[in-house]
Amino acid sequence: MWLIGVIALLAILYYFQDTIQKWLYCQKFRHIPGPPPDSFFNGHQLTLMAAKKANKFLDCFLTWRKIYGDTFQFRIKTRPVIFTVDPEVLKLISQDVVSFTKVDHLPNRALFGQRITGTYSILTGGGQEWAIKRRIMSSFFAKQNMKVVFDKLTPLMSRLLETKLKPRAGAGNVLDIHEIFTIIFSALPGVLGMECAMGVDSPEEIGRRINIFLDVIPSQLGNLKKIFGAHVSKKKQETIDMVVEMRMMGKQMVDEKRKDMESWDKNPDDDLLAWLISANDAAGLGDEEIIDDIMTVYLVMDNMSKQLGSLFIYLINYKDVFDKMVTELRDNPITDYKSLNKLQYTEMVLLESLRLAPVLLRGTRWLNKSIQAGKYWIPGDCQFQYSQYVLHRIEEYWPNPREFIPERFEKGIPNVESFTFFPFLAGPRACLGKHVAMIAMKMTLSMLAINYDLTPVPTDVVPVIVQTMAVTRLKGGPMYKFDPRYRVKEQTSQVENEY
Repeated sequence: MWLIGVIALLAILYYFQDTIQKWLYCQKFRHIPGPPPDSFFNGHQLTLMAAKKANKFLDCFLTWRKIYGDTFQFRIKTRPVIFTVDPEVLKLISQDVVSFTKVDHLPNRALFGQRITGTYSILTGGGQEWAIKRRIMSSFFAKQNMKVVFDKLTPLMSRLLETKLKPRAGAGNVLDIHEIFTIIFSALPGVLGMECAMGVDSPEEIGRRINIFLDVIPSQLGNLKKIFGAHVSKKKQETIDMVVEMRMMGKQMVDEKRKDMESWDKNPDDDLLAWLISANDAAGLGDEEIIDDIMTVYLVMDNMSKQLGSLFIYLINYKDVFDKMVTELRDNPITDYKSLNKLQYTEMVLLESLRLAPVLLRGTRWLNKSIQAGKYWIPGDCQFQYSQYVLHRIEEYWPNPREFIPERFEKGIPNVESFTFFPFLAGPRACLGKHVAMIAMKMTLSMLAINYDLTPVPTDVVPVIVQTMAVTRLKGGPMYKFDPRYRVKEQTSQVENEY
């Protein structure tokens, strides 16, 4: 009995000591304002869980920002987290990648132990290896190299129209337009050197798998009951098997590409995989890290499909914007790389979409040392969070922030230097693929506008943009009726030929 008493006493003493340490740690942040926690041990968990359930998670931070300022603290359990949309602090976070590093527990790095994108990918990595890869890959994604990429995408769009769109989008067919975008963007890597069995010919299978990954990945987070339930579920094992299969496919792609590269003097400007291999070799990394980058590319391409899906959710309620964009796209068909510059209003629409529904809704960094961030001295060894969703809805920077107004960008992108428009991040971690994304999205919109009349169709499930994830997720994709325009052209052409 005495042994049980000793163990119980030691447990109480440990619990007491641990609580004191947590309390003392919180005191370091007492000079930083923030909402009162639900309780000391739960922090703001109950408040944020309720906000998640109502799909108001980031709106909750927007409300807190109005009360406590651009930089404030909230609690995850007992641990203070610094949240900021202060442009000065965002600039600091973007430029000082040594003090502010990627966190180690990003959920897309692995699925219950099975590697997905790993820790050294071009997106999730850090340190010297990441810097070397970043420097090399910047040349591939540079704006001056985009004509080469455009020349690859042009025949792809025609091929996808014939093999994927026309069989699905007959006269009056109603389709989830986000699924169409998923097919298109899942095919893109296949013409940039990432040829595989599920590439250009079966991009819908890649898109399907990526979306399953994204559905299952969050199940690693949450309470023990949720984690255990996901851990033993059949879907979890099926998803892990899919990840394994895609990584094996990636290994085959790397092996075949290495054989091709043996006879090359230099990498072709349009071969993304060859550049990824060279970048990882230069950084002293191996094939597993190259496969991490392949998985990352597919995940990023899926982000583009969700960006256009989000746009078409907004366009349901902004018919004047939709009509004006379609008119421009039809009056200015894309004939060569320079013709993209004529699509000025379309670019404004895309930028406004990126403002209201940015690919990255929020981000996280780990502060390694104490630092002056804006008007507050922040103790080191703490987590920082920021949110493009919140930043882009601050009325001081964006009048009528919840309205879809493309004309905001009529004179170009405002507030870039002041870090109040942040869709592609900035500094050394700015999105490498932003130019590819804008080109591909314009080409996709052009293909649809020229070949189809699109009409939104009301459904029982109202499509929404989910706020709970770090990247944009859609629930109840927007449904549109597709009425082919190319059939009218074909019939007209036949009549002309008869005469």
